[in-house]
Amino acid sequence: MIGALADRAAAASEVWARAALPPGARDEEPLFGPVAGPRFASGVEAIYEGFLVHHARGRVFAPPSRQHGLLLGDYLYASGLVEICQAGDVEAVAALADLVSLAAHLRAEGHREGDDGLLWLATVRHLAGPRDGRLPAARDALRAGDPAPLRGLVERGEQADRLLGRHAALTGAEVAA
Repeated sequence: MIGALADRAAAASEVWARAALPPGARDEEPLFGPVAGPRFASGVEAIYEGFLVHHARGRVFAPPSRQHGLLLGDYLYASGLVEICQAGDVEAVAALADLVSLAAHLRAEGHREGDDGLLWLATVRHLAGPRDGRLPAARDALRAGDPAPLRGLVERGEQADRLLGRHAALTGAEVAA
């Protein structure tokens, strides 16, 4: 899935092809995509790689400059959202667009306590279902500065701790309690 993402981006632009890491240097293990389910997995991984390229370091890309990283991240966000749109689920597109916006806001504000990892996990679990009003309410509270509803929404366990730990390692964040 991750290798195919790099191949698609490389085919779209020579600039992205030069930014792609060689296959042996890539981290090709999907992170949040499989949790979202097969309809959304590839699109979520593209969007997550865009987030990493924008805010940390990519798993399969090493852009030569910050400017290239921003453009590549935008391309990856867009290509992931196109994949999600093809599933025909407007609410999923809205949830992922809100995730991208809020996660970027948290990064811009200097939040390093791992709430963006919880936000990623809560969103992909929401996509997999069942969908209820708890995620939108938790996002609204987080925007207002209260991470407690989001932290209460994410059921922790071995899988969650592994995913949040990998996210923290990729982004330099702490794992939220």
